[in-house]
Amino acid sequence: MAEEMQPLYLIAGSDTAKIDATRARLRARAEREGGTAALEVFEPGEGRGMPDHEALLGAIPAMSLMDSRRYLLADGIERWRDKQLEAVAAALAELPPDLTLVLICRDKPAAKLLKAVKGAGGEVHEFEAPKARDMPRVLVAEAQRLGLRLEPAAARMLVDRMGANPVRLRNELERLALWAGEGGGVTAADLEEMITDTSEAAVWSLSDALIEGDTATALRIGERLIGQGENVTGLIYGLASRLRSACAAAAQLEEGIPPNQVESSLKMHPYAAKQLVRRLGGTDLASLRAAMETLADLELWCRGGADYGDELALTIALRKAAAGAA
Repeated sequence: MAEEMQPLYLIAGSDTAKIDATRARLRARAEREGGTAALEVFEPGEGRGMPDHEALLGAIPAMSLMDSRRYLLADGIERWRDKQLEAVAAALAELPPDLTLVLICRDKPAAKLLKAVKGAGGEVHEFEAPKARDMPRVLVAEAQRLGLRLEPAAARMLVDRMGANPVRLRNELERLALWAGEGGGVTAADLEEMITDTSEAAVWSLSDALIEGDTATALRIGERLIGQGENVTGLIYGLASRLRSACAAAAQLEEGIPPNQVESSLKMHPYAAKQLVRRLGGTDLASLRAAMETLADLELWCRGGADYGDELALTIALRKAAAGAA
């Protein structure tokens, strides 16, 4: 925003990170000029509904006992319907001189609102999120602003791993900047090491919990992985690979093949193979195959076969798979 505040702003677009940063700067300026009471915010309660347009309209002409400028902010106006939009648009032409009104639309703004804002001399700032293919380049530039040297290959790995959500990627960049220190850098090898130390180990622990039928542990680890930004489809791949090895080992054990021979037949590190075979002591082949079928169902759900989100589908699948293996 300009150094001298204008009476009216419309902030719009799909780049949530930039919109949130703009909102934070507005709040900081308002509090710096007039304290916490200088800014009044109108937004949906608990993320549901829409900003109260009638309360906003009532606050526009209100008198202030403070010498500082008043700030009103309505966030989430993309949820307003024609009735609300028309009422607010009509009020924009007569804003008090001591007021700055900021409207935040987290989508493409309605044409009638855009016309009303421009007609009232307001400023329009539109922030569109970069396309997924452009996000690695954007991340490298953003990292530079944070004092971090991010290798292009590492930026591509972040997008592949975490998706193109600007807020999630911005949070991850800030975390990496703290990890690297002032003027530090992050390479693809650094990320690979972090992934191996955390996510891969956690996926192995999750598969162990499924094999052992430990539902509580499976759900706890699954929640942790989702919380740190893991993609459900990627988790399915890692779990399925581990459970296929468990099924192959269990089938050989049922045939009477000695455990040491079973371990050597598995295509994994000898220590990992030994630990896997040891965990199969109380699990039968039919239960493991049932767990594999549950993962196959989960993959189908994540490709549009369910009416609920991936995270809930994962929770249901983990509970069912662990119960089957118990």
